[in-house]
Amino acid sequence: MQHDSVKPVKLVPAHDLVGLENKIHDMIAVRAHELFQRRGCLPGHDVDDWIQAERQLIYLCRYEMDESKEAIILRVMLPGSFTPEQLKISIEPRRLIVSGEKDVEFSRSHREGTLTESKPRHIFRVRDLPFDVDPSTTTATLKNELLEIFLPKVAAGVKPDKANAASPGR
Repeated sequence: MQHDSVKPVKLVPAHDLVGLENKIHDMIAVRAHELFQRRGCLPGHDVDDWIQAERQLIYLCRYEMDESKEAIILRVMLPGSFTPEQLKISIEPRRLIVSGEKDVEFSRSHREGTLTESKPRHIFRVRDLPFDVDPSTTTATLKNELLEIFLPKVAAGVKPDKANAASPGR
């Protein structure tokens, strides 16, 4: 079957994702304020509003990290059938960023009927790595809802090449 095949996911330079964390934070803040206003601007529920806004805008992803002498392997369970084109992965010697965005339709009941609207949902995870990895030989693949990132470790005593961070050619 076509949807069961393993598909490569392109890695992007770290600078492509700079500012994304702030953008997502701002989106959550705007949504939390909308929820606050919808409740009649009653104080005392700011944390609840923030958590609800995060749940509405950011997908939670389960992940596991395995390690061998040669590599770190990160497996991320992605909700909602992302495609490789909707994902951005950046690798630096000690940091991994996984980002994704896709539009999701939401329906809600209204007096005049059901209102359906499309809103973006995001994945955003920054993970510090326990060892230096080689961004130039890192690979990422997607099979169904499983994203697997293979991060080869840098040999002991070798300095990672920061110029190759994020493997922009992959």
